[in-house]
Amino acid sequence: MYEAVVYSNRMAPPSVAPVARLLGPFHVDLSWVRSGTPNFRGTETARSADGSGATGMWSCDGPTTFEWRFGSDETVHLLEGKIEVEYLGRRFTLNPGDTATFHAGTRSVWHVPQQSKKVFVLHQPGWLVRWWRKVFLAGG
Repeated sequence: MYEAVVYSNRMAPPSVAPVARLLGPFHVDLSWVRSGTPNFRGTETARSADGSGATGMWSCDGPTTFEWRFGSDETVHLLEGKIEVEYLGRRFTLNPGDTATFHAGTRSVWHVPQQSKKVFVLHQPGWLVRWWRKVFLAGG
């Protein structure tokens, strides 16, 4: 019962109209950038009441190549542009409409040849899942 009350008090109110969210500066560790001068922008659109999950939008101007380090599990859905990804020893390309999932604690290399925009969903997997992945699943 307590958890339900806390959740209800922290959750965002239901939408009664659309909300325009501007993408603001999104700071990234400059040591991650391998080439180009990316202009990262983003905004969080929602956060779970317990803080373990969030959604938002992110954009990057290319051409650029950079490493990305995932602090949370992240699922992305590409809206615009193209992103070439190296992840867990494989290469693939995200085009508009494509979705991909990345695990917390892993790294990838992204090449963004042109302006690209994605929606992201972040989720903290918890210590037991992180341990399980580390012990039983190579690459996270």
